[in-house]
Amino acid sequence: MGRIVRMRRLPLCLVLVTTAGLCASALADRPSQPLDRPLLGDLDGDGADETVRARETACFNAEDAHPPPCARDDLRTFVVEVMDTCAGGGGQVALTLSREMEYVSLGRLIDADRDGRARELAFEVRAGASARGVQAKIVSFRAGGDGCVAVRRTLFSYPRPETIGRRPRGTSFSTGSLQIGNFTKRYAGRELRTTESYARTSDPGCCPTWQRTTYWRFDTARDRYRTYRTKLVRLRRSS
Repeated sequence: MGRIVRMRRLPLCLVLVTTAGLCASALADRPSQPLDRPLLGDLDGDGADETVRARETACFNAEDAHPPPCARDDLRTFVVEVMDTCAGGGGQVALTLSREMEYVSLGRLIDADRDGRARELAFEVRAGASARGVQAKIVSFRAGGDGCVAVRRTLFSYPRPETIGRRPRGTSFSTGSLQIGNFTKRYAGRELRTTESYARTSDPGCCPTWQRTTYWRFDTARDRYRTYRTKLVRLRRSS
């Protein structure tokens, strides 16, 4: 059967570089990012470490696109992936956890379910000329029947209808971000904070009209994060 070849969409920033000379700084040496070095951890509790990495899928410079590995001054696309050499000689497995994106803003192992072991993966990846495209997850793992790592449950996924707030009338979701920390003493363990903006069609790209901040805590009984506080504010415009 013949191989199907699909045309790959160039990152928006590269299009701007080659057509208008914008985003030139993006072609300078790429700054350090989470997952530049893979994370190692026993995610499925089988006694052996798995590897979390950002696997490059394509590389771009001002002249052309080429396959990985990417140079430090290339733009790139990648997916977040968990690699496991399966227990019991089951071979090797790779779990792809993200869409194809362009920048890693968060990548760490945390103790999300407060069992005393940092076995959950938290990541946030972004894409686009101004990095407005976003995908963030907190994922829990288990050992599958074949001895290979498997996703037990996605404890948090953003942005999705159940994790973004109600949009003000006449606006659309612009972008958002995820932070992890101890934001209150009311709850044990680490909480999440999402910050998102909403823009009207008349808003300039830099300046959305509304911003919502939402706080989340892990609910052990429901085995997921649930919101405990949210606040929507209208942003002031500088004159």
